[in-house]
Amino acid sequence: MNKKYDVIVVGAGNAGLAFACTATKNGLKTLVIERNILPGGCATSFVRGRFEYESSLHELANVGTEENPGSVRQLFESYKAKVNWVNEENAFRVIADGENGYDATMPAGVEAFADKMEELVSGSRESVIALFDLAKKAEAAIAYLSQGKADPMVMMSEHADFMRMASHSVDECLNALGMPEKAQNIVKTYWPYLGASTDKLDLAHYLIMMARYIAGSPAMPLMKSHELSLALDDVIRRNGGEIFYNTEVKEIITENGKAIGVRIDEGEIYADCVVANCFPETAFSKMMDSKAVPQKALRLANARKKGELFFTVYLGLNRSAQELGIKDYSVFLFNSPDSLQQYRSMDSFDESFVIVNCLNTVIPTASEEGTCTLFLTTMLSESAWAGVNEENYKEIKNRIAKRMIELYEEKLNLSVKPYIEEIVIATPSTFARYLNTPNGTPYGYEVQPWDTMMARIMNANNEQFVENLYFVGAHGDRADGYSSAYSNGNSTAGKILREVKNSGKA
Repeated sequence: MNKKYDVIVVGAGNAGLAFACTATKNGLKTLVIERNILPGGCATSFVRGRFEYESSLHELANVGTEENPGSVRQLFESYKAKVNWVNEENAFRVIADGENGYDATMPAGVEAFADKMEELVSGSRESVIALFDLAKKAEAAIAYLSQGKADPMVMMSEHADFMRMASHSVDECLNALGMPEKAQNIVKTYWPYLGASTDKLDLAHYLIMMARYIAGSPAMPLMKSHELSLALDDVIRRNGGEIFYNTEVKEIITENGKAIGVRIDEGEIYADCVVANCFPETAFSKMMDSKAVPQKALRLANARKKGELFFTVYLGLNRSAQELGIKDYSVFLFNSPDSLQQYRSMDSFDESFVIVNCLNTVIPTASEEGTCTLFLTTMLSESAWAGVNEENYKEIKNRIAKRMIELYEEKLNLSVKPYIEEIVIATPSTFARYLNTPNGTPYGYEVQPWDTMMARIMNANNEQFVENLYFVGAHGDRADGYSSAYSNGNSTAGKILREVKNSGKA
C-alpha cells in the first residue's frame, strides 16, 4: 500500500470526524482509519434485547434552534450534514441532599433561568444575568485567541473583563459577583461535565460550557448519536475522503523528527501530516518508536491529570416513562449542595453522585411503545477504582449499580426495579476496552489551575512536539464533550489548512 494522502486521521471519534469533514470540504486528500467497526467513539449506541442504548450521549450544548442556531448546528449545516435535532425545554433538575439542600428544575433560556433562580433564591437575578453577560465576553475572547498569535494590546483593550476573570476559579468569581450561596450551588450543577472541582476550574471555561447549554437550549439527535456519526461519515465520503473501519494503526511512522504516515496490517500509508484522535501518551507509548518521542512531550503528558472514570448502568424498562412517572430528562443527584463535597464523593463507591437520563421524555420513540430506557452514570476517581481486582470485580460492579438504581428510586419517589427487562453495566474497564484511553476515561485531561483552557490555547503551537503530528479529542483545549470535540477537530483542521496555504502548497 503506497498511497499518499495530504492527511491521515487515526481514529473516527467525534473530533477525528469533524477534522476530516473540514479537511475534505477544503480539498485535502484525507484518509480516516478506525479500529472499531463503526464511527463515533462515544457517539454510538448498542443493542441488548429489544432496546437500543446510547453508549454515552446526553444532550449536546450550543446546538440552538433553527431560528437561533448555535455553533454546533451551524457547523453541521456548513458540512451539509443532515441531522434531525430535538430540543429539550429544561436545562436540568438537581436534587442536593444535606444541610441547605434543594430540589430545583432549571429551564433553558437565560431569562427563564434567571427568573427561576430569583424564585428559588431571592436577590440572585442580577448576579445570574451578569454571569451570562460574562459568558458572552468569554466566548468572544476565546474566539479571538483561537485565531492564533493574539495581540496582548487587543486582549487588554477589547477583552479586559475576560483577562480579569481568566485566572480566577469559578468559586472566586461567583463570590466576587455577590451571588447568594444557594444560587452559586445551583449554577455550579454542570461541573461534572468538565470533571474538575469549581475551586480549581477557571470561570471562563465553565461559563462558556454552561451558557452553551442554557442559552443555546440543550438538544439531541432524533435517531440517537449514530445519526451524528453517520452524517459526518457521509460528508467525508461525499467530499472524496476515505474511511477504513475495523483497521488498527500499528505505528505512526516518523522520519527525521517528522510524522510521515502510518503502518497497518496491510502495509504502510504515507501522508503530509498525521492527526491522532487519541491521548498523546497512547500514541507515544503504543504507536511510535520511543526514540522518536521527545522527552518534553512525555513529561507534559505525565504532568497532566487524567480525567475521571465513568460507571454507567443502562436499563431497559417494560413500562413507558409516563406509566412509571418519569418526567425529567436529566437529573443530578448530589449528596451535598457543596460542589467540592460533590467532587470528593468520587473517591467512594458508596457516596459518588449520580446523573440519570431518560431519552424517552424528550423523544418518546427512543424505544418501543410501552417501554423506556434509563441510563445512570456516576464518576469515580482513579484511586477509588484502583482497589478493584479480578476477585471482587463482580461484587463491586453489582453493588455500585444497585446503589445507583435505589438512589434514583428514593430521590424521585419512583419504582423501576420491578420493570427492568434488560440491564447492562459498563465499568471503567468496559470503557477502557472500547475507547482505548488511559484507565478508560472518556474525558481528557482534567483542567488544572496551570492547565486551563486559555493556557492550552495559548500554548498549542509549543505543544506540537513532533512535526506534522497533531492531536484532536477530549484532551484538547476545551476538554471533554461532544460539542467541544467537534470544535476542536474543526479548529485543528483550520490550523493545518492555514499552514498549507502559507507554505504555498495549496
